[in-house]
Amino acid sequence: MIPVDPVDLSNPAPFDALSYYGHIAIGIIGLLAAIIALATRKGSNVHILAGRSFASCILLVAITSLILLSVRMAPPLFVAALTAVYAVGTAILALKPTTKKIEMMEYGLFVFEIFVVGIFLTMAIPQIIAGNIPAIGPLVILVIPIILLAGDVHFFRNAHRRPVLRLRRHLARMIWAFIIAVRAPLAEIYAELDMPVAVLLFGPLVVAPVMIMIFLNKYARKPGPI
Repeated sequence: MIPVDPVDLSNPAPFDALSYYGHIAIGIIGLLAAIIALATRKGSNVHILAGRSFASCILLVAITSLILLSVRMAPPLFVAALTAVYAVGTAILALKPTTKKIEMMEYGLFVFEIFVVGIFLTMAIPQIIAGNIPAIGPLVILVIPIILLAGDVHFFRNAHRRPVLRLRRHLARMIWAFIIAVRAPLAEIYAELDMPVAVLLFGPLVVAPVMIMIFLNKYARKPGPI
């Protein structure tokens, strides 16, 4: 479930060169934009521009990921690309005024992510049954989607508290999207970095909550539940 093929930047084969190098370039730009957004004052012009740039890059990376995955499927990266879109989408909607249209879009993204998880399970379960992979791998990969989906359930059940929840929800989901964006390329090069698989799988589950707490303490005076 975790690809181990070494990445050769000088040879995009078997992928299309434009999609391959475009994917890498957009991903790097997106990560830089996310870092700038996190480092700048909330609500400032730079923060807003960087956040929008990150969101746009996530969408473009997801599109190029699907193109690359159509050539060589890697289920963890499939989940990562689409879950990042889901996380950023719900983060943006969290800041919008509550309307029926916004609520329908939020429910739509919720269903979209359930669909993504379902597709992943249809790929993972046969491999687990055949003994090709341990069950713990797919379960760990699904932890982030499950956390986000559980957050949606909480948010939907407490819609009357939207003004209290929305800023924390926005921040938390942008950070989760950033963590997903960082882990995805590491899944391709961790062997070259001599990184233990446990660090690749469990590291983001430790780093993201720490980042969320740090930035909540920095930005939010009265944070509500995620």
